Amino acid sequence: MDRHHYSPSPQEQPGLEVMDQPDLEVASSHYGYYGQPLPEVAASEYIHSGKEATTPSYAYSADPEHYPPPASHLHSTPSTPAAGSGRKRMWLIIGGVIAILVIIGAVLGGVLGSRAANSSSGDSSASQGGEDSASSGDDAGGSGDADPPADDTNSTANSTPIRQGSGLAVTGWRKPDGSAETYLFFQDEKDELQYVRCDKSLASDKDTCWSEPVSINSYAIAGSRLAASTIIWGDYFQPMIELFYTGVKSRLLGVSLNELDTPSTKEDSVNNRDIYTGLGSGLGAYWPWILFQDGAGSLHHVRNLLTGGKDFRPSASWDNNDLKFTPQAGTRLAVVPTATDFNTIAVKPGYAVFHQDKDSKLAVLIQDLNSPNRSASFRQPWPTTLPDITLPSKQAPIAAFSVARGGGDTGRRVDTGRRVDTYVLHPDADGNILVLYTDGGAADPDSGEAPWRTAAPDALKGADKDTDIACLTLGSSPSNAAGKAVPVEEAEDERRCYFQRGGKVVEVKLDGEGGDWVVVGDVPIPS
Repeated sequence: MDRHHYSPSPQEQPGLEVMDQPDLEVASSHYGYYGQPLPEVAASEYIHSGKEATTPSYAYSADPEHYPPPASHLHSTPSTPAAGSGRKRMWLIIGGVIAILVIIGAVLGGVLGSRAANSSSGDSSASQGGEDSASSGDDAGGSGDADPPADDTNSTANSTPIRQGSGLAVTGWRKPDGSAETYLFFQDEKDELQYVRCDKSLASDKDTCWSEPVSINSYAIAGSRLAASTIIWGDYFQPMIELFYTGVKSRLLGVSLNELDTPSTKEDSVNNRDIYTGLGSGLGAYWPWILFQDGAGSLHHVRNLLTGGKDFRPSASWDNNDLKFTPQAGTRLAVVPTATDFNTIAVKPGYAVFHQDKDSKLAVLIQDLNSPNRSASFRQPWPTTLPDITLPSKQAPIAAFSVARGGGDTGRRVDTGRRVDTYVLHPDADGNILVLYTDGGAADPDSGEAPWRTAAPDALKGADKDTDIACLTLGSSPSNAAGKAVPVEEAEDERRCYFQRGGKVVEVKLDGEGGDWVVVGDVPIPS
């Protein structure tokens, strides 16, 4: 099969295909192990290592009544099972009654419509004669200044306002034409999930690149935590946007957005795994990783079982592993890549998760950083010991993004060790957002590790005290539609973050490497 002309099976979650792997042994545990044979990772690490997550034995192991079976789609109408003959007879009777009522309604409608037309004609004449005509243009289907019918999901004017303190998640990618496309997710006052999209390739006479909000059918609950990531692979995943959230009983759920699919929004395959987070757990994601905290407080990573060896092809299967690491209960989680190339990102220690430790300090974990089996190509980008930063509350928001490290004064375009510079945003007690970042230009010449710096930009002051924060790291890939790798880039114009200020969602960006943070403006989301 040509990997660049992959056509998904309609039975699989949005286009994610499971490929046969004759060179891999099937593990007896249904949780499986990482699908690709990698020389730098010991096979024993993924087969019955004692880290496999077990199915919960407590009440949360049962699906809530309104969840569909794992194989069904969240965004399709489930078929109705065949009923007995008595039930069919009842439906026939009801159908007959409805048909009679429709006929009677049509007859009455014709009579009343005729009378209304005559009345309207008289009213029009009276209006032209100087009588009050204030409501003459307000009838549905009328003319004048009447508002057009509103679309239920795509109209900004009729969209439900964003929830104060809503979870925020952002992801995006660099399109083949060189422009960027960004998806920003949030929750509205009715607890529904929505997103707005910024596509800079679309010509527009508006002052903003952002589309009107679009609603997503979901099982989100009030205060759902959100995380998002982007899949870029071959022709079909161009891109696929993944939104993960917490549902009833803290179940980890997801939806996938792909404009090449019909419908374009579908249930994500991670839903088949029946994974439950701890109450109030944060979520973090960067493809192919999802991070959450379980009921005992331990961190888990959920990883897509990429197939095809080092082709790293997306699949419909996921692995859930307990990291045996316990930070502050309910900590927010920010996940970023620790390298620029996807081959390193896709295996440990390819990601870092920023969190709050039990002493309320900002901290970071890079899983298996000191493992003898780690990738030989991995170069640690910065120290994992952070400056002493105390967060103001136990669930204080944390957001982060990574960009490719520039060559600094050496004249290199980027760091030859494929390292990243990372920026971490967090609040202080006064409602201001502070920045912790690495200074790649001052990296240690021997280790290549960059020191941490701090900043308190004016553009990030005055945030709402219950705001979430989301920051953008563009997607990466081992192989795009042209068969070329897509590394994490310097993204000089896409170093952007989002938070609420005065209830509105504010977009800010870092203006150039080591430059100032500036306010781009308010994202057009009703508030």
